[in-house]
Amino acid sequence: MYCHHCGKKRTDDAVYCSQCGRLLADDEDAAAKGSAERTLVILETAASIETDRGNRQTAIPIIARKRGARGSLWAWLMPIILALVTAGSVFSYYIYQAGINDRVIKLQAKAKSAALAGRYEEAQALLQEAADARPSFAAVQKDAEIVALAGVLSSSVTAAGKQLEEQKLAEAEKTLEKAGNELNGHTEPIFTMVKEQLNTFTVKLGVMKLTEELADLKTVDELAAKLNVANHLEGEEAAAVQEQIVAKIVDISLKEAESLLKKKSYSGALEVTAKGLTYAKDNEKLTKLEKQITEAQADYEKDEQQRLEQAMQQAAAEDLKNQTAAVEVVHIDSTLDEFGDLNIAGELKNAATRPIYSITVKFIVYDAGGNEVGSGTATAAPDYAQPGEKIIFNSTVYGVYVENTTVVVDHATWYLD
Repeated sequence: MYCHHCGKKRTDDAVYCSQCGRLLADDEDAAAKGSAERTLVILETAASIETDRGNRQTAIPIIARKRGARGSLWAWLMPIILALVTAGSVFSYYIYQAGINDRVIKLQAKAKSAALAGRYEEAQALLQEAADARPSFAAVQKDAEIVALAGVLSSSVTAAGKQLEEQKLAEAEKTLEKAGNELNGHTEPIFTMVKEQLNTFTVKLGVMKLTEELADLKTVDELAAKLNVANHLEGEEAAAVQEQIVAKIVDISLKEAESLLKKKSYSGALEVTAKGLTYAKDNEKLTKLEKQITEAQADYEKDEQQRLEQAMQQAAAEDLKNQTAAVEVVHIDSTLDEFGDLNIAGELKNAATRPIYSITVKFIVYDAGGNEVGSGTATAAPDYAQPGEKIIFNSTVYGVYVENTTVVVDHATWYLD
């Protein structure tokens, strides 16, 4: 028996054609009818070909297929199978690529943790592994560059630390300055540890430089300038050098203030203690000395006031004396001559505190009974006398004729220089 669609021979129990896949007819009549129709079509076709090609020796048989309304089962299954195979391949490729991406991301995460912990070589190795898996992954390349820079800067800062230990301050300063310049502008977390290390060594460098310079500082102003630098440093070492500078300021202030106190320069001493207390607030020694200076100044001012009053009194007394008792009589000698005239020679002294000049005296002569027997006026010489200098005067009183007389200077006149 044959398929009534394509003419393929089939077995008796076949339900579908093995050639075209169509459902086979259920009865023999349909099969016979189909066979007859196929034979007719083949003959007609062969005849047509024979007519068109002339006397050709070989005839090409053509099998005509009659297509029904129902589609071929294989025509349906093949696209589905191909689609499933393609989808499976794509999915498998996707899973494979996604696995690589996950691995790269995990390597990046591990590298980040290692870098943040300062294990830069480990981080670089992890990133290199990630780059090998994804050569075109720009993020991995960028991370590798940053980790490499962080490693280089960390090595530089560590080298500066060793230079500080070896007291090579100038070299360490250059190394730290260079590393600091390269770190400028980098805000990535990976540089945090390097920055902290750089800051630590920078503070240590500042402390070491200050400590080295302290021995040569002799004034409060010099120390105050260094204290200002130290106040911008942080850490225990910076605090220690700050205390050292303050202690030296206190020591210098105490010595200067005590020296000025001995000289009774109270204002200067108080100025020194006040400046010292500016940097060493509530320092017990400076506070105590300041109180001592203040008390000494108060006592001195009190004594000065008393001395001033005494001086004013003394000046007033001296002025009074200069005005009223500038001429002091040292002694007077008198001799009565044979003519009854009394020759007088007197010695005077400038008792004033200022020079005097144009000195004249008026004198009276008394007899033994106290009766006035004569008088006169005389000019002393020299005409100008310094304080304490002695001067003399001479005069004659005529017609006294009395023995045992006494000459008394009754009044004197002078000018103060």
